[in-house]
Amino acid sequence: MTRNFVLAAALAVTASFASAQTLPPSSADIRTSEQIRKQAADMLVQARSNPGGVASVTLEKYPNHYTMLTVRTKSGGVEMHKSAADFFIVIEGEATILTGGTIADPKEAQPGETRGTKLTGAQSRTVHPGDVVHIAPGVPHQTLVAPGKIFTYYVIKVIQPEAK
Repeated sequence: MTRNFVLAAALAVTASFASAQTLPPSSADIRTSEQIRKQAADMLVQARSNPGGVASVTLEKYPNHYTMLTVRTKSGGVEMHKSAADFFIVIEGEATILTGGTIADPKEAQPGETRGTKLTGAQSRTVHPGDVVHIAPGVPHQTLVAPGKIFTYYVIKVIQPEAK
């Protein structure tokens, strides 16, 4: 089942990229697992020294999406993106992903980006290396990392066109 989900997620992302047709067909960016793990190891030092327990870097920007690498040593805050879908590909560690529910004390951090203090009524799922998570635009979510643990994930953030 997980294999089928990973294939479906990959097809969905590929279809999204293909529909944009903004890059020439011969364009490709490849990051090896070795490159990602080395960069994540360097970022772990930053995450451990950051009071929020996170280090994140944008890797590449494209017309309708961008990629990031994130390392967490602590849980993240509640967030919701009005016009962006998130795909998480788990590289290392384990985390609990909360999705849905209601954001407590919601605040607009910037246009289209809502933050909050906690989620109530959310669905909870534990993710491991190799798992793929898709979070649709408008879905509140939070990443929980157990004390003393590390969670590293590759993010593909797909920007949805505004409805006209």
